[in-house]
Amino acid sequence: MSTPLPPAASDAGTIDALERDGYAIVRDTTIPDLRDRVLVADEKLLASDITKGRDRGGDGKDGFRGCLNLDPAFPLLANPAVLPTVVQLLSPNIHLLSALLSGPPRTIRIPRRHGWHRDMYGVTADLGLPHTPRMAIKAAYYLTPVIPDCGLTMSLPGSHRLTEEPLISADAVDPPGAITPSITGSDTVSFENRTWHAGGINLSGRPHRARLGVLVGTPTEHTSWLAS
Repeated sequence: MSTPLPPAASDAGTIDALERDGYAIVRDTTIPDLRDRVLVADEKLLASDITKGRDRGGDGKDGFRGCLNLDPAFPLLANPAVLPTVVQLLSPNIHLLSALLSGPPRTIRIPRRHGWHRDMYGVTADLGLPHTPRMAIKAAYYLTPVIPDCGLTMSLPGSHRLTEEPLISADAVDPPGAITPSITGSDTVSFENRTWHAGGINLSGRPHRARLGVLVGTPTEHTSWLAS
C-alpha cells in the first residue's frame, strides 16, 4: 500500500476548512513512489491514440475522463487520508462520479474565456444557485512538481455559499478574492461541487503536465448532471 495509514477519524481541521471555505488542503496524501507510478501511467495515456474518454481542447488541453479503468496504476479512489472526510461530509452512501486526468494547463485565459465554473453545473441549472446542495467532493492530486506560477487550479473561498455567480469585471479573468492554493506535490486539494474554481496558467517556464481529479458524490439517477 503506497498511501498513508488511515486516520482513526476524519480530520477536524479539514472538515472546518471545507465547511468555511468550500475547499481544503490535505497534506502528504501521496508519497513519491505512488506519484511516480501514476505519472508514468499518465504519460503513457497522453502519448497513446486512445480516443474513448479523451478530453481535448483548442488551447492545447489534453486528458481523459473516466481514467481509473484505463490503467491499474490509479489507486487513489479510496485514499485513506482523504476518504474519511468525504464520508463525513456526504455519508457512507457514495459513488464514484468522475475521474479526470488533466494534461497541460490551459494556455488561454481572457475575460470572455476565464474558465470559472462549478462542478455538476447541471444541478444548479435545474435547482438554481441558492438551492444547490452539496452533492460531491473532488480530490485533486498533482503529479508533477508544484512550483510558483505552474498553473494550479484556483478557488474562490466561500463561493460554495454564493446565491449568485461570482462577479468578474469585464477586463479581468478572476473574481476578487480568488486564490491559488499553497501546496506541494504530495498534497491534495479537496473541494465540493458548489465551489467556484478555474484552471490557472502555467507562467513558470517549466512543464507542469498533469492533475488527477477524483469526484465522489451521493448517488443520483440524473447522470446528465455529471459535468466539468
